[in-house]
Amino acid sequence: MGRQRQRERYRPERRDSEGIREAIRHISSLERLKEWDAADLVERANAIGGDLSRKMTTSQIRNFLDEVNRIHAETQGRGAEFNSSRVILLKPLLAYSAGRETGDKREVLKSFAELFSAAADKVQDASDFKHFVDFTRAVVAYHRFYGGRNQ
Repeated sequence: MGRQRQRERYRPERRDSEGIREAIRHISSLERLKEWDAADLVERANAIGGDLSRKMTTSQIRNFLDEVNRIHAETQGRGAEFNSSRVILLKPLLAYSAGRETGDKREVLKSFAELFSAAADKVQDASDFKHFVDFTRAVVAYHRFYGGRNQ
């Protein structure tokens, strides 16, 4: 069985954006992001990454991950303090990315922005941010696994 065909076989079967809507509801129900169970985080990232692989380009999703990784690197240095305002400032970046597109692409990026905006709102300390980073990386990994578009 070919590699692409094998990936398709394991792709979660959900209606478009259903996984994103469910994840937003779940995130909103949490007091803090660090309360999110790792197994559930991975399961939802799998569904979302699979859905986004058909709709978002690799460069679009990687641009967001690169910014998250920059913030993560800055907070890992010796004596570095975590500042949640840096995470909140990701929200305008997401809005700008969605606003640049038109049609269906815009709707996909709006859903992506809503998802990560909801997660950003739950980040209060370094522990919450670690879960935010883990979720972002998991979504990107599954996006790539399911053959995310390169255009």
